[in-house]
Amino acid sequence: MLTPDLLQQIIDQLPMSIFCRDRHGRYLFANQVFANEAKRGSPADVVGKMDADLPWGDIFRAEDQQLLAGGVPLLHQQLHCNRGEDTCWMEVHKIPLYTDQGEPWAVFGMVNEIAQRKHLEETFKKQQLLQRFLLDAIPDLIRFDDHNGVLLECNQAFLDFIGQEADEVLGQQIPHQLVASQGMDHGECCLLDASGRGLHMEISRVDVPGGDGHSLGVLTLGRDITGLRTTQAQLQQEQHYDSLTGLLKLSRFLQTCRHLGGRNATLVLVDLHHFREINDRFGIRIADRLLSQVAKRLQQLVPPRSLLCRVAADDFCLLLSDFNEPLQEWNQHLQQQLMEYYQVEDHRIQIPVFLGLAQGRASDAERLLNHAEAALAQGKRQQQYCTLFDPELHARLKRRQLIAAQLPLAIKSAQLVAVYQPIISSTTHQLCSAELLCRWPHPELGMISPEEFIPLAEEMGVIGQLGLLMLEQGCTQLAQWQTVQPDMVLSINLSPLQFRDPALCTLIQGCIARHGLKASQLELEITEGVLMENADQIETNLDNLIAAGFQLAIDDFGTGYCSLAYLPRLKVATLKLDRSFTQGLASNSATTAIVRSVIGLGHELGISITAEGVETQEQQRWLTDAGCDRLQGYLFSRPLPPLEFAASYLG
Repeated sequence: MLTPDLLQQIIDQLPMSIFCRDRHGRYLFANQVFANEAKRGSPADVVGKMDADLPWGDIFRAEDQQLLAGGVPLLHQQLHCNRGEDTCWMEVHKIPLYTDQGEPWAVFGMVNEIAQRKHLEETFKKQQLLQRFLLDAIPDLIRFDDHNGVLLECNQAFLDFIGQEADEVLGQQIPHQLVASQGMDHGECCLLDASGRGLHMEISRVDVPGGDGHSLGVLTLGRDITGLRTTQAQLQQEQHYDSLTGLLKLSRFLQTCRHLGGRNATLVLVDLHHFREINDRFGIRIADRLLSQVAKRLQQLVPPRSLLCRVAADDFCLLLSDFNEPLQEWNQHLQQQLMEYYQVEDHRIQIPVFLGLAQGRASDAERLLNHAEAALAQGKRQQQYCTLFDPELHARLKRRQLIAAQLPLAIKSAQLVAVYQPIISSTTHQLCSAELLCRWPHPELGMISPEEFIPLAEEMGVIGQLGLLMLEQGCTQLAQWQTVQPDMVLSINLSPLQFRDPALCTLIQGCIARHGLKASQLELEITEGVLMENADQIETNLDNLIAAGFQLAIDDFGTGYCSLAYLPRLKVATLKLDRSFTQGLASNSATTAIVRSVIGLGHELGISITAEGVETQEQQRWLTDAGCDRLQGYLFSRPLPPLEFAASYLG
């Protein structure tokens, strides 16, 4: 039988405070836990007491009266209470009790300390808040749906993308705004955000497993890669297309051609002649705009499905695949159209155009380009505006490639040697000086003409080394010869590219110093093209050479565009008439008039005249009578090796 004592024992064992106080606030019973909280020894010490008699005071009286009046239990009330110097969280449950007649009788209460639970709740809230902060800090779009398509979670980036608030979409079935390929996969697509802006998105969808092995739902991630794809497109554009003209670059052009297979094709190389002079005259900006107009005109002229690229500064290339029109007529039309005037701002510019052509398979475009380059070079030499590559030209190209491959080593090992051609006085018929000329006795190809290897040396950037080799050989030989002919002068040709070397004068001075020669013993031959250069370094080198005492001669005079105003300013010692004037003396009255004028002008300026290419006695007599100072040519001697030259002229 449940007695009051037994009931007291039971409630004393419960790990919570239990109490009951009447409607006046007087305690009717309590358990031991409550007595301990009230600072009383036993529950009996609490019975009959009021809250005013206990440590917490009469703070619950009004709440109890309101509870008894309302009749609704007060459950799960959480209070932050003081416990001496400490505080703690309590959860309170209070139930109003009534008599059989319905009169308020008492309040029954249970109080449980929930400090650990509150700590866990606070920790959980912090974790949730941190999780929310982290989720919303991620710029990628995140949504998590159950398998019924109900949105369970998302981040702020996703809400911004769809233009809605969380309370509008969470727990709802909404259209899947992030779409990937079928299944849990990865893909890319273009989507419109809430503002109508198009974005390139990278979409990933993954299944999220639960602890029991079952799927919790589908996590979808969306990353905006619009900037990345735009940058990649820009880089690809810069990699494959010329920034000035918008045409294909050569590397992309050749790569595309390789995919065309064995189709019959014609490759046309277009060269803008004298473009450098236009650049110097009008400036880079106008020259660039001219190139852009040339590119646009080419795009208008080429047939559909043709490939067009910019090869170099002033060269363009196009590939005609399966071309059925008469090639000669089409090329002539192309060349004529490209040579029509271009209106570039206030300038009306016309530029000569040369075409080099090669035919073969489209996939072999790189070889065709080499053939077209050879045809173009041949056409320029012959002043033929349209040149088709032929097998003979191919043989010359192979020879050129072999020479180019072996030239640097040949220079380094001094396989190229100096020969000397005498320059004779027209009055005394005695030796005045000698011109050093370069020869290459090749072990397989025989004697290679300078007309072959000098342009290659300039193209390959080894003309400086070749010039120093010839200078060293010439100075060595002159030092030996001056013992028998102290006043002998040696003429040495300098390439225009050598004049771009700031150390040119120092190198030549060092060489003559090593061999005990004077600057006046060297006559440095330059072409008219050097004088037309605007580069500051060329001007400086010319001034330095004149100041150092070297004699200057203008070689092949009359074949370039030299301004006569340069002659007195540079204090030129010699003008060397080009052999074309000498050859035309007997047959061309205009040539004889020009030669007489040049000789007279030179003498007025104190400049001596040397005629090159003298081959007949008739030419010798005419030049002597006209007052030409010195003569050079096969009439007197071909270029000779040092020993033969010494035996013939320094005996």
